[in-house]
Amino acid sequence: MKKVYISGAIAHHDLAERKAAFKAAERELAEMGFAPVNPFDNGVPQEAHYTHHMRADIGLLVGCDYIYMLRGWELSKGAKLEHDVATSCGIKVLKYE
Repeated sequence: MKKVYISGAIAHHDLAERKAAFKAAERELAEMGFAPVNPFDNGVPQEAHYTHHMRADIGLLVGCDYIYMLRGWELSKGAKLEHDVATSCGIKVLKYE
């Protein structure tokens, strides 16, 4: 089963809305037969500093076959970094919303 990392804006947004958007993408990807990787499940406490989350998230990303870009990802420093890492490492972009 191909693994897909879900990427999108999180910081400076309503956390409940972002969790719901990532969870919806996770369900959609699973229904399509993929193994979704949700950065909200990165094992880092939610209140941890951004840099701790990014280190964990990049680690998850490089183990994936695809990256799935949620709507508005271009406005997120972290999502842009994840996109750059993915394309630099040959991880295919599955979808731009």
